[in-house]
Amino acid sequence: MAVVRYSFTLDAIKDADTVRRLELESSITEAVRIALRAYYDRPSHQDLGVKLDEVLDCLRGVQVVSAGQSVANDGAEPATARHGLDAMRRRFRSKDLSG
Repeated sequence: MAVVRYSFTLDAIKDADTVRRLELESSITEAVRIALRAYYDRPSHQDLGVKLDEVLDCLRGVQVVSAGQSVANDGAEPATARHGLDAMRRRFRSKDLSG
């Protein structure tokens, strides 16, 4: 097997949480390999935004049932749902998924 070596440096203070985690690993090489693959395989913000738009489009077509009676869905979300969905769109568009 061909081996390619990379080295990197961690700051003992700034990266203390990462250092602690790596010290607990039985194979740091394997842990870094798994972390990098997970990082590169995750969906992009654009992918998530497209998926959110697809979900919202599907939700607009949902038939509402109340007390066994079908209620016409005019496609408009209730105000609280609309505000929440708009907030989600803004977070995805701004790439700030922290909260």
